[in-house]
Amino acid sequence: MIKDLGVGNFDWPSRTQDITKDPIAQKLGKFLSKKFNLNLKIAQAQTQNWNQTSSSELHIHTYRPNTTYSSSIYLNEDFSGGLFFTKNGIKVKPKIGLLTFFNGSNVWHGVEKVKDKDRKTLIFWWNEK
Repeated sequence: MIKDLGVGNFDWPSRTQDITKDPIAQKLGKFLSKKFNLNLKIAQAQTQNWNQTSSSELHIHTYRPNTTYSSSIYLNEDFSGGLFFTKNGIKVKPKIGLLTFFNGSNVWHGVEKVKDKDRKTLIFWWNEK
């Protein structure tokens, strides 16, 4: 589903595809709700390509007013760079199938520059019912 983009500056719509209605969003919501004793509802889910040379500075999701939590599932690991990082020094090297879950509205986070090949993920934004 996620096409390779390679080197270049691509806008968000070119790097993502909406999958909010895909059954994986509902299954993951049930899993996370049970695991963390929450009552989550999917706000949006997307495929995402962090293509070569792309990155994301530290940020929080203030631009998503009705979401609290964020999560990602990493789909590949055959690239260099592209580590997920937080303001307090946590760094996560993507591994196939690894799931992150955090409060995206108050945890400052970003993605280090992807150096070669494209980094592919499923991303989810959640609110509480």
